Amino acid sequence: MKGIVICANSYLQYKNALYVVTLNYQKYPITIIVPGNSALFKFFNVINEKLFQSDIKLIYLEAFQPDPRRAEARGLKRVFYILPDIIRQRQHQKKSFNRYLAGIEEADVYFFDRGFSNFPLVKRLKKRNRLIYISSDSAEVTPREYRPAGIADWGRLMIHKLTYGGGTALGELPYEKGFPHMSAKFLDKEIDRVIDRDERDEMTKGFDLSQFKISDTSKYRVMYFFDDISAYAVDENTFRREISEIFHILSKYFPEYEIARKYHPGYPGNETGINIGNVLPDFIPAELLYNENVKIYLSGYSTAIANVEKGLAVSIIDLISFSDEQMRETLKEIVRHMGHSKILFPKSLQEFEEILISLRSNGKIRPLE
Repeated sequence: MKGIVICANSYLQYKNALYVVTLNYQKYPITIIVPGNSALFKFFNVINEKLFQSDIKLIYLEAFQPDPRRAEARGLKRVFYILPDIIRQRQHQKKSFNRYLAGIEEADVYFFDRGFSNFPLVKRLKKRNRLIYISSDSAEVTPREYRPAGIADWGRLMIHKLTYGGGTALGELPYEKGFPHMSAKFLDKEIDRVIDRDERDEMTKGFDLSQFKISDTSKYRVMYFFDDISAYAVDENTFRREISEIFHILSKYFPEYEIARKYHPGYPGNETGINIGNVLPDFIPAELLYNENVKIYLSGYSTAIANVEKGLAVSIIDLISFSDEQMRETLKEIVRHMGHSKILFPKSLQEFEEILISLRSNGKIRPLE
């Protein structure tokens, strides 16, 4: 083996990636490929500089940009944009590979999901390398493959196969379906080693993420992790009003300098209209911002509160007016089952305020020195 190559395209995969790096960086040259996630690429850059003396080679691959008119087209008009997009996307994949990755051979190539960002890469890298899949799925949110159930599904599958080639199936999550997904057949026959969720958990047991903390957050008592909950809100004005009310109550019990806001990477935080508290770097994973001084972690349905083990995790999902009540319940169920500790779901602003009052009356809030 001549080296290690890691393909990582989402924050759900950073722990697997850092585990593989830590295990191998003193023995083999390592390359990390990040397709289309500039925030994650920035995170790996900072980690590389601060902890690995810039010894890791980092490669960023620009995401393909489809024709914007395609999203607005209806009926047969979409065909006039879909087919050219398929051709351009295949050309984009080939050009990216030839420019950055064609020289990689005799390496162990690790990837952590079966989605479309990694699929074209691993298929091309397979010819001269060994492929290793380590699941990044959680027990509660695992994409599954499903058979087409109608004309629309068959159409999507055909487009995905023309774009990504053989081995492409349809994937499904509780809140989304029809996305391109590496088929189980391809995984079984073409991947050299498959490490499932249980084996991964056993393998990474005791792996200490605290060594990768690159930001001091010890002065904060409150952390608010914004997600894209506004996308499900009944309308923008209502969302802005409701989120403002939440922060108004929060500011009654915590001084502004003890409140931190972290936006989802790439999320235009200024659209919320909230300016209470300090903004944390959005490219740092939430788990690397936790600290023992934080008394309450807030979010809508982000995995950031699901992963909290110390401190109080509170979801505001019931304080936001949703356009689709079923979607609210789906998201609540996901975050509830993913939770490492109990997550509170206040049903009203009054209940939310009572949680803050209870924290204070129980003596759990003391001014920081």
